[in-house]
Amino acid sequence: MSFHFAPHPHRVLRAGIGMLALTFSGCYSAMPTPTPHDVAPSTIPAPDRRYTGTVADWPLFFKHHQFAVVCFDTQSCKVEYDEFEFGSDQATPSAASLPPEKYDAAMTAHFGPVPRQAPPARVVWRCKNGSQLQAYVDIDDIFRDGLIRHNVRREEIPEEISLGSTHVILEVDDRTINVYTRTMIPLKEPRNPANPHSDFRDDLIKVFSRTY
Repeated sequence: MSFHFAPHPHRVLRAGIGMLALTFSGCYSAMPTPTPHDVAPSTIPAPDRRYTGTVADWPLFFKHHQFAVVCFDTQSCKVEYDEFEFGSDQATPSAASLPPEKYDAAMTAHFGPVPRQAPPARVVWRCKNGSQLQAYVDIDDIFRDGLIRHNVRREEIPEEISLGSTHVILEVDDRTINVYTRTMIPLKEPRNPANPHSDFRDDLIKVFSRTY
């Protein structure tokens, strides 16, 4: 059985940009210790207030996100999301094939902005043993509270600086789908006093995982 996803004809350019995220393959599973920001979706509705993109929005929330797909240990992998197709018909390397710095570079989103209320992502893939699987991943439901997951205290963030966009990364690893998020949060002071360029955090945080 084969599947074909046709992108909207007026949005092909953005689809090409989104596909760049697939050129990085591999995995490194180190994750930060869970904090109150690294939690499963809550039943709290999305904030109904004006978005400023600054710390004045506390608790921080988002209206749009950037998106990426990375596939590991698959024989083929296709994802349809926001009317675009991501993925590859080619086999992807095993989860342990990339060093941490390359994995970190891959886990950055370039496609968007995507509205938070976009329909679920449709994932069709062949896992390592050749079994064909299909799943729907509802990004809007995973982030139904609309809040940005992060590990930074309010008093550590400059008051007026722009916080940028939240990244959402859908990872297919053999029979498992993971969803990660990361947001660049500027800091008032560098985390390492000897490195002035360490004045931000962009922790990669897992928010969803399911094995099929």
